[in-house]
Amino acid sequence: MGFGTLFIGYFFLVNISYFAYTDIISAMVMLIGLYQLSGVNRQFRYASYASAAFAFFALAEIALALTDALISPAWVSTAMPYLGAVHYLFIFIITIFVFRGIEQVAMEVEAYPLSKSAKAAVPLSAIFAVASVFEIPYFAGWLGAAAAYVYFAILLAVVISVLSNLITVYKAYMQICMPDEEKKKKKPSRFKFMDKFYDSIERGSREYAEYKQGKKKEKNKKGKK
Repeated sequence: MGFGTLFIGYFFLVNISYFAYTDIISAMVMLIGLYQLSGVNRQFRYASYASAAFAFFALAEIALALTDALISPAWVSTAMPYLGAVHYLFIFIITIFVFRGIEQVAMEVEAYPLSKSAKAAVPLSAIFAVASVFEIPYFAGWLGAAAAYVYFAILLAVVISVLSNLITVYKAYMQICMPDEEKKKKKPSRFKFMDKFYDSIERGSREYAEYKQGKKKEKNKKGKK
């Protein structure tokens, strides 16, 4: 379930407006998923260290955000704009390690299209590094009248990158089994609706895998003709 947990944690990064209040959720959930994956590949272990540091930053981030909202001391108002830069820097570091890990594990299990997707995600993740730089207030003045357009373009690229990365993590969840995952007996939830929800996801995963396998066989038959 490491990739599934990682997917949920990474999903919270879609929040680009009030991330000060959701970074702690994202960091902690990702940390759980990466801890589960850390024994599979060392890149996930490095990502878990970065996620742990991200969690500590997120605690300070939410404390400052609440202080700014309730008291608004001058020093907090000065520091707040720089939090976005650190936020994106952590996402950049975590993303690099995560997708290098997915690339390597996908190669090991011969999931070559997934490996290519993960490899492509690594250089594209540079958008988070760019975003971290342009979160520094100095650059707004440096860009002048073009600042609004540049920041909108960066923000749009960040959203697209996060959504694209989510698709790749979901593919990893679908295609890569954790060690002994198939042998584990599923523990029923206290809530029946949760069991039905997980069953529907698993059923959808099986149907998708069967569909892809059927399409692949059909393509191979056409190639032989």
